[in-house]
Order: sequence, then C-alpha cells, then structure tokens
Amino acid sequence: MVDIGKVGLSSSGRRDRILVAAETEFAARGLDGARIDRIAAAAGVNKQLLFHYFRSKAGLYQAAAEVASARHDPGAAGGATLAEQLRNLADLLLVAAQTSAMLLTPDWRSRAGAQAKKVFTDGQRQGHVRDDIDPARLSELLVAACLGWASAATEAQPGPEARHHFRDSVVAVLADFCVWR
Repeated sequence: MVDIGKVGLSSSGRRDRILVAAETEFAARGLDGARIDRIAAAAGVNKQLLFHYFRSKAGLYQAAAEVASARHDPGAAGGATLAEQLRNLADLLLVAAQTSAMLLTPDWRSRAGAQAKKVFTDGQRQGHVRDDIDPARLSELLVAACLGWASAATEAQPGPEARHHFRDSVVAVLADFCVWR
C-alpha cells in the first residue's frame, strides 16, 4: 500500500488521496480488475469526485501510472563501477516491477532501457564490456529480466533478500557475458 507521506503528497489534498488510493488499487489489480468504489472508499471521497478530477477510470489510471513511473525514475541509479551501476539499476527496476508493474508506462520502460543502454555503452568506452556486444540488446535483457521477475516470482510478495539474490544473479550473468575472454 502506498503511504501519502512516503510519496510526498499533501495529506489534506483530496486529489492526492485519490491518486494514492488509485495507485494502490491499480498496482494490485490492474486497470480491468480495479474498482472505482474501492478507490473512492480508500481515499475517503465519493465516486463523483474521481470523475470530476480524472474524467474516467482510464484517466485516473493514466494519472496513477504517471505518479508511479515518476517515483521509480530509472535515471536515478548510479555507482562508481560498472557492477555497482548494474546492481543499482537492477535493484531499482526490480522494486518498480514488484510494487508497480501494472502502472509502469511505455515511457518509463523506454527510459529504463535507455539508462541500461547507457551503463553498457559507458562500460564499452571504459573497456569493461566487449565491443562486439550490442548495448541495446543487453539493456533489453536486463529490463526484461527485472520486469519478468516480479510476475514470475513464486512467492506472493518476495522480500528484499529474494530480490537481492535475483539482482545479484542477473548482474553476475550479464557481467560474465560482457567481459573479454
């Protein structure tokens, strides 16, 4: 569940409360499974107010998706070494997939791929990644693995230990594939 205080939204703003409730509902159930009644009840408002602010269920979904995508900005990952950058980016992608997979916009996925490609391209320039490997393909692999993990996880809600184990495994496989032989 998304906490208003953790996302930097005003606790008194009805629109903000609606977005927090919508993000929680859509993240758990997707667009088709989400119910406006549950969102309104969780936000402490009537259904008509949701339509006043967002016009439709699809409009509310889009607004919640934009909030979730902004919170999980894939450009925020950093690190001193290639391995650190990959670990940080993979962790960010895994958290986003685990908490907001149904809300991540195509733009977010594009930015995630671009950030991963930048890490691999920089690694090539620095001589850490083979130059016969296409950074775009590596970035697709990293993003797909991270997004797929959340949907394929055998636990209902894998904890940080499971996430870190998967992250380290993905980074190890990619790093091993990328090094010169």
